[in-house]
Amino acid sequence: MSTGTIKLALIGCGLIGAEHIRAWEAVARVADMPFEVIAVCDSERELAERAAREIARWQRANVTVHTRYEDLLGENLDGLDVCLPTHLHEEIVCAALAAGISVMVEKPLATTVAAGERMRQSALSAGRTLSLAENHRRTPTIRTLRWLVQEVGLLGSPEMVQAQRVRHQPAPPRAGWRARRASGGGGWAIDNGAHLLDALAYVLGPVRSVTATGKRIQDAEVIHSDDQIGFDEREDFLTALLVFENGTTGIFSCVSSLPGADDFCFAIRGTKGAIVDDGGQLFHAPLPGARVLLSDGRQQTLRDFHDPYMDGLSTNQRERFFPFGLQDGFAVECAEFLIAIRDGSDVEIDSDSALRTLATSLAFYESALTQTTILVSDVLDGQVSAYQESMGSRHSEIDFARWRTRMTLPAGKGEI
Repeated sequence: MSTGTIKLALIGCGLIGAEHIRAWEAVARVADMPFEVIAVCDSERELAERAAREIARWQRANVTVHTRYEDLLGENLDGLDVCLPTHLHEEIVCAALAAGISVMVEKPLATTVAAGERMRQSALSAGRTLSLAENHRRTPTIRTLRWLVQEVGLLGSPEMVQAQRVRHQPAPPRAGWRARRASGGGGWAIDNGAHLLDALAYVLGPVRSVTATGKRIQDAEVIHSDDQIGFDEREDFLTALLVFENGTTGIFSCVSSLPGADDFCFAIRGTKGAIVDDGGQLFHAPLPGARVLLSDGRQQTLRDFHDPYMDGLSTNQRERFFPFGLQDGFAVECAEFLIAIRDGSDVEIDSDSALRTLATSLAFYESALTQTTILVSDVLDGQVSAYQESMGSRHSEIDFARWRTRMTLPAGKGEI
């Protein structure tokens, strides 16, 4: 627990760091508890200085600028907001926890389960909070979806999930740290897919097994974050069969390398109806406009159920799910972290939950590598780790381009 003004810092002042600054400002406008963001840190000083100026616009306290995390941790901090590339999470999170500082870290938790477990153990040893900054599930839309599926039973027994996106989207020329498996962990399943997998686990319960195919069809030349020219190492074709612990079947596919395609569908289908979103964004599906189609012929949108859901919440539930009346997912995660520091209370997505989602993401790649069905529990307890052990390796057998199914056409075929 913390008394007095809570001292916070932000490390990582790029795109997602800017979103967190906006969220902290939203919290500052409504929170009935004092806090200050007293320091920022980024290896690029210009980014850190820009972040400091933005924070100074809405708070009176001075903001110290750092370019080394060791100096940042020398500040008198209660909490640290980590918005860094995934491969940097473990070192900085563990160092902060060891210094007695609670941590909120962006998704995904780490690039490997082993790294995530070390972070979890550090939090337990330090007796400090480790919270995953996952904004998607903390929105009214996803909370309403969970209520409809789990408590109202609107869809009956959920039987099928479809999450499919096929399009042609060449890799950007400057791909940054995400384009290397060693720094990002992979592509669709572990990066933006972490949003979807966390939301599905929240709504339907955990995934039991994954049977996946992953490959790279395009060898896109990109500029990495260290300005080196190389290939985008991620998969551009990923498809999988998921089996949830409750028996629901999931069909997942995300493809960005096939010309002439631009198809999207997200749906949860049950014995009494379905929720279908065919106009949104896969990893943040469903959006408020998703259609609710029931077996009795009724048709509504997910948005139509927001108010009934909110009206049915108790005072304690409202304070827990939407602290200080906030409903933006980024602001909610920040407010929850602040309250946990003040009260010593639990957070919604702790290291156990974050590790389970990470293991689910990595099960896609472990399955694609071994060409077998993978139990998420086996990834979680370390029994399956071949893909993770290959991080940073240049061996051809773990190159997504080598996993591609190839068909050789007869000479002259395929041309007009």
